[in-house]
Amino acid sequence: MVRRALVRLRWLSLLTLSGLGCGQLEFPVTLALVGDNVITLEVFYFPPGQNTFSTTLVGGAEARILVDLTNPLELLQPEGIAANVIIDRVLIAGPNINLFTLRTGTICTYEDPSLESGGIAFLRPIQNEGEFHLTMNTLIGVTDPRLLTLFPDPLPFAAQIDDTTRVTLVDMINIAAGRGADIEVSQVIVAVLPEDIPILGNSTITADVTLKSVEEFPVDPLLDECEAFLAGP
Repeated sequence: MVRRALVRLRWLSLLTLSGLGCGQLEFPVTLALVGDNVITLEVFYFPPGQNTFSTTLVGGAEARILVDLTNPLELLQPEGIAANVIIDRVLIAGPNINLFTLRTGTICTYEDPSLESGGIAFLRPIQNEGEFHLTMNTLIGVTDPRLLTLFPDPLPFAAQIDDTTRVTLVDMINIAAGRGADIEVSQVIVAVLPEDIPILGNSTITADVTLKSVEEFPVDPLLDECEAFLAGP
């Protein structure tokens, strides 16, 4: 117990010294999809056995972990050291899906500019873990011109992430210094599309993803296509 108290005190002392004069610590975090990441569309109005379409995913997100040092009562929660998480950017791409005779082109998932994404994290450096509760408000668009005539508006895809993962004091120091850390979050995300969307109403989108903290945002030709698509003509 004494050792744990000393470790906790050292952690809080580091936070206080690092945030001296500003009242808030900000840790920028870059996340990349790692391993096998898949998104699946199950079309409600298509016959079973012929209504499921899948593709792999690449990309990542950029976020900030904010620790407020001005209010100790809010900072120190029973679940751990509380920190706000703001997700500033999401860019995830998948190759073409053939919906019978319709091709999607590159599938682009990106942050919804009208809705903030983020949530809260509880950091427990003594136990070497962190608990994340995040909402990623994203949109899904396709680059094929023919399909765009049917779906000119992107599909809403709100992703809820709730995961407890390994987070150490060394990870936090590395993030603060702009170096890579070893924080990894995995989640199966399920969302049902609104019923008023033509053809795809009430369809289910499922994404099985793993995001890991990295030093630089991932690079891929599919992501370049999505950036060009989002930039417009």
